[in-house]
Amino acid sequence: MPHRFDPAHMGRLESEERRRRQPPERLLEALGVAEGWRVVDVGCGPGFYTLPAAERVGSTGRVYAVDVEPAMLTRVRERAAAAGFGQIETHLSPDEERIPLPDGAADAALLANVLHECRQRVAFLREVYRVLVPGGRLAVVEWRKEPTPMGPPLEERMSEGEVREALLAAGFDLTGPVGEEATGPTHFGLLARRPASSGRGDGAGRG
Repeated sequence: MPHRFDPAHMGRLESEERRRRQPPERLLEALGVAEGWRVVDVGCGPGFYTLPAAERVGSTGRVYAVDVEPAMLTRVRERAAAAGFGQIETHLSPDEERIPLPDGAADAALLANVLHECRQRVAFLREVYRVLVPGGRLAVVEWRKEPTPMGPPLEERMSEGEVREALLAAGFDLTGPVGEEATGPTHFGLLARRPASSGRGDGAGRG
């Protein structure tokens, strides 16, 4: 069974050192998140991307913070209250491969250091596909499959090619890589899109 991050170490996930390596605003910019959007942060942890996303979507948008660990969601709520963000909703997932949101709930989704923890990766990506609107955008960030000072066991990591294959198998269109300025040197990132409905000409849900 894949290794799951221990919530007891959640401080690592919101450290200033991580912010320097992986500026969350850079990833959100690459994803194109804008005011009024609905964003789902799947495997949100303590809110490393959730809070910057809330700032970006503003009071007219919504950020759904989803995690399997209640302690992570408690921390998100604490941080959201301290920052005065009323546009963040927390949702406890029953397992790592289900998202407790309705079809088409989000314009964009974030999967940061999550996919390698899933047993059924394509099925999980199809679940992400389900909660996106037609044309909705997805950013996936994963550990590089090479030795690093920290991170999951090497044998559990995914190569960039493996992530690409899983995204395509789930029905996504690949739209490009994410630069190292957003992911840091120990990670890589890929952008994808749920295809727009035929004849509608949809872009990403909201622009």
